[in-house]
Amino acid sequence: MKAVVFRKNGSPDVLEINDVETPIIKDDEVLVKVYAVSVNPVDVVIRKNRIMSFFVNRGSKITGSDLSGKIVSVGKTVVSMKNGDDVFGFKQGGTTAEYVAIPENKVAIKPINMTFEEAAAVPLAALTALQALRDKGNICSGQSVLVNGASGGVGTYAVQIAKSFGTDVTGVSSTKNLELIKSLGADKVIDYTKEDFTRTNQRYDIILDAVAKSSFSKCKKILNKGGIFISTRFSPLLLIQVVSTVLFGSKKAKTMFVNSNTKDLEIIGKLVKEGKVKSVVEQSYPMNKTSEAHLHIENGHTIGKVVITIS
Repeated sequence: MKAVVFRKNGSPDVLEINDVETPIIKDDEVLVKVYAVSVNPVDVVIRKNRIMSFFVNRGSKITGSDLSGKIVSVGKTVVSMKNGDDVFGFKQGGTTAEYVAIPENKVAIKPINMTFEEAAAVPLAALTALQALRDKGNICSGQSVLVNGASGGVGTYAVQIAKSFGTDVTGVSSTKNLELIKSLGADKVIDYTKEDFTRTNQRYDIILDAVAKSSFSKCKKILNKGGIFISTRFSPLLLIQVVSTVLFGSKKAKTMFVNSNTKDLEIIGKLVKEGKVKSVVEQSYPMNKTSEAHLHIENGHTIGKVVITIS
């Protein structure tokens, strides 16, 4: 089969299409004929960093983590999926290929009202948004939520998911993306090129820094008592703040690591079917332009998601 691989770490130019062996599934896995994948910032980091690619990508030299496609084979112990099912899911490493073996508990049935490209954009970004808001933020109806980086991959889903919980949502982005954020359901928008959101008089119960460009120190003063700041990126300083806020004060700093699982994918799928969540796909690339897709992400300021079609 064809797959996009990197034999060494480096710039997007290290990515190339090679012939590799079609994976043999384990008893608890399904084999998916892949129709589309998306590119996430973590895929760029893994491609560039040798240590990250070895440990996070588990030694796989095939790039990618999100996928959508059709099941063509199921393992002996698989009970919830069957051949012919259209699915979407997330595994760390190895998805930008014609076929992918993935555990049954890391995929879900693709919403019928989504294209394969739209579905491929969902898993990592939407799971991050859901788990950050629900599990770290303890989100509930009536709260006030701010999403920094509201026009990005995680941010576009976070705005919509936060609204589905019945909260008042403020989205932070640049001038050109404000109308998009409003269209996704944001009640208020802040243009970071004209206003520093950390200096506003507004107070929030949850601040999700979906682009990891702010900090708990800056955001603390605009959190309500008991408010929670969540960053999508780990750092030693944030770890210190996470530990210290557990012990002292009512305002909390938290970070998160996404957990791929069928239950949460199904929750997002239900929101999609109900019209409460949709994918924002800025651009789609063919498989032989994967390096260009990576460069697109690496240059920053992506609106929503970038996807790759697999032929």
